[in-house]
Amino acid sequence: MRKDLIRTAQLLDRDVERTLGARHRKIVRFETSVVAILDGPDIDDVLVEHVQQTVHHTVNSTWPACPLHSKHPLWYEDGAWWCTQEHVRIAALGELSAPPAQR
Repeated sequence: MRKDLIRTAQLLDRDVERTLGARHRKIVRFETSVVAILDGPDIDDVLVEHVQQTVHHTVNSTWPACPLHSKHPLWYEDGAWWCTQEHVRIAALGELSAPPAQR
């Protein structure tokens, strides 16, 4: 497995654990195994997209929730999570904070 994919999986795993809880880390492991068979320059983006879509379909449709609005998810672009409504970078991958209720 490519080192950059492993690093992306580790950072994504951190975001999932902080925002959803450790039990949902299995989503990252599963999607990493699926994406690992692919190749291409945007493989890291594909992993984040796969994990986010799986979480949206199975756990929480607004993950990761925008801390500015709480009603929509952040979207991943250029190595970070963004609020697309405000066009502002919220956190680098792996640096999401736990929601206020979990702090």
